[in-house]
Amino acid sequence: MEFRQLEAFVATVDHRSFSAAAEALYLSQPTISSHIQALESELQTKLIRRTTKKFEITPEGQHLYEYAVALIRLQQKAISELSNTGIRELHIGASSVPGQCILPNVLAGYRESAPEVNFKITNADSLDIIQKVEAGTLDLGLVGMRTESRHCVFEVFATDELVIAAPNTPYYREKYGTQFSMQLMKEPIIMRTEQSGTKQEADRLLQQLGLSEQDLNIVASMNDAEALRNCIIHGLGISIMSRRMVEEQGRQGNLLIYKVDQFVTPRNFYLVYQDGPYLPKAAEAFIRYIRQLSANMVL
Repeated sequence: MEFRQLEAFVATVDHRSFSAAAEALYLSQPTISSHIQALESELQTKLIRRTTKKFEITPEGQHLYEYAVALIRLQQKAISELSNTGIRELHIGASSVPGQCILPNVLAGYRESAPEVNFKITNADSLDIIQKVEAGTLDLGLVGMRTESRHCVFEVFATDELVIAAPNTPYYREKYGTQFSMQLMKEPIIMRTEQSGTKQEADRLLQQLGLSEQDLNIVASMNDAEALRNCIIHGLGISIMSRRMVEEQGRQGNLLIYKVDQFVTPRNFYLVYQDGPYLPKAAEAFIRYIRQLSANMVL
């Protein structure tokens, strides 16, 4: 059993595709298949079942995957911490709101105290980031939701609140003024996609308001918070958004922002990482830095 075989197997499981794994590792697809066949032959068990319509990991394959991820992470940690180059690379994932509204300032501040650290940033929906942290392809993530995970720790590091954002047009100004009204929820509305932490919190707010998606006039669903915000500015509809994502546009007069005063609608942002011996020292130091910012109410 060799590392390159394990890397090929992990990449195939992560991408759920032999061809995508080959592309990610700059290998040919026959080479990927050969590595996995060698593992199956050595272990005398089937690891992946693939048909033209389905890609399935066997229970034995899932077990090997967890071992392989741990071994690869340990190898990466050893290379990172024992390398003589002095450069440390930190792989961070961030969902929309923390990625756009919190992470840039954090990175700039941290870089002043740790100039030897380089950052590799992945932006995606919260659920995608959590899965990548769980798989070991990211050192840590900043997300807007938590899941039940056997491998990950979730730590609250910042809070926010949900608001209703609407286009700042004569129609909305004259009909609704500055106060939230249930009539506002009858307007065209843009929703986030299911993998988003904001969507999870928005569903909770709708439930508090006694509404379901069937009661709404949904005109679009989007996985990108910035694109959604721009669609509101251009008049496509209203949306339930994190305050951090829209407050600057509200101050500039591009959006109307309505607080749902009858309900407290806070939301948490979480640090997510794998607890254990495989967390790189650079990640541990970065987590300590965010904890300090959080404790000082800077975030």
